[in-house]
Amino acid sequence: MLKLLVGDVIEGEVIDLGVTGEGVVKYDTYPIFVPFALPHEKVRVRLNYVKKDYAFGDLIEVLSPSKDRIKPRCCYFGKCGGCDLQHMSKDMQLELKRESVERSLRRNGGFDYDVPSVISLNEWGYRNKLSLPFGINGNGAVVVGFYEKRTHKVVSMKHCALHGDWASHLIEIVTKWANDNHLTVYNEHTGVGLLRHLVARKIQTLSVTLVINGDDVKNVDALGKALTDKFGDCTIHLSVNKKDTNVILGDNATLVYGKETEQDLGKFSAVVSPVSFFQVNGAVRDAIYTAVADHLKGYEGQLVELYSGVGLLTAELASRLEHTHITSVEIVPEAVDDAKRLMKKLGFGHRVNCICDDATKFMAKHKGVKDSAIILDPPRKGCTPEVLDGIVNAGYGKIIYVSCNPATLARDLKTLLPHYEIITLQPYDMFPQTSHVESVVCLKRKIQQ
Repeated sequence: MLKLLVGDVIEGEVIDLGVTGEGVVKYDTYPIFVPFALPHEKVRVRLNYVKKDYAFGDLIEVLSPSKDRIKPRCCYFGKCGGCDLQHMSKDMQLELKRESVERSLRRNGGFDYDVPSVISLNEWGYRNKLSLPFGINGNGAVVVGFYEKRTHKVVSMKHCALHGDWASHLIEIVTKWANDNHLTVYNEHTGVGLLRHLVARKIQTLSVTLVINGDDVKNVDALGKALTDKFGDCTIHLSVNKKDTNVILGDNATLVYGKETEQDLGKFSAVVSPVSFFQVNGAVRDAIYTAVADHLKGYEGQLVELYSGVGLLTAELASRLEHTHITSVEIVPEAVDDAKRLMKKLGFGHRVNCICDDATKFMAKHKGVKDSAIILDPPRKGCTPEVLDGIVNAGYGKIIYVSCNPATLARDLKTLLPHYEIITLQPYDMFPQTSHVESVVCLKRKIQQ
């Protein structure tokens, strides 16, 4: 067997793509995973990580390019960890995502399913939220940017093709303010320094959250005025995070500038807390919520929604299912407060019960109603075994699972499928230019023999 070492340079043909879009080169018996390489390309690669059965390498040169290789739009591509597929045609991106769902179902779920084409609605400028670390450049100035791949080195950033012009203006204003006020930047090795992350969301108005390693920051009104001059109404929150952790936000966020205003979210308007989960791609979010509501058309029973966030899907369902009582469950208190305000404003408070609880703890207490329906929209780690067991034991007649991770979706379906069958499974391109894909699965209870 050929022995490979870190630093070796090899040439080979890309035979496949991995689940995150990296090319796979078969070299002797080794599969070598190479980011930014495409199938049928002949490439030159320098190995950077070698194990007994596989290796990773850096792409040095494309010796014969694929017809699906395109020029990346962003000058940071390949350095920034935000995108990994800008070198790939749209058709190839969507097929990669479709296949990643199909493979996950086979490998993690143990079953085959013919996954349909991915629904894609936009490619650029779709993100309504950014989260970027503060750093220091070679001249000692404060910068906002991205982590260079495989490092925690912050590289200065001026624009992002996934966000649009608003992000460019925001970064420019915040970095100028930080340098004018001689603010320090958090050092993860020493634990010293103030500024940690810039988090912002732009729907109609701008909401900015400064994550700090301290209790306060000076001259925040000057930042607020500069942002207001550029964007109009805006808010600034401070989120204190003094922990040695990779978690970005602290436990809460305190409003220090501006006034919270409702955002136009299509059919509804609502206040969205900066610590509440909110889908970053509005067009695809609306398509997914419409699909979920369509799956429940005509339903008049009890409906439970776990991981319900700020209540946008809850409101969509309540507006369409006029005779349905909904229990929505969310663990983030600020999101539950947002949801309660929204339900009251829309006149749904009498038949929507918004509960602040952990989904696992809720299912342990909630026995469910046989033949009722449940909606799951969990984070990337998927549902806990206790949640799935609770669903099965309660005898829910219909499940709608909104997934952001094919691997955990497949794992959870493996638990459910002995008792349920898939009616539909549809993937969506929530995050173009990245390898991430969302799916909506509708399941119904099998008829007991």
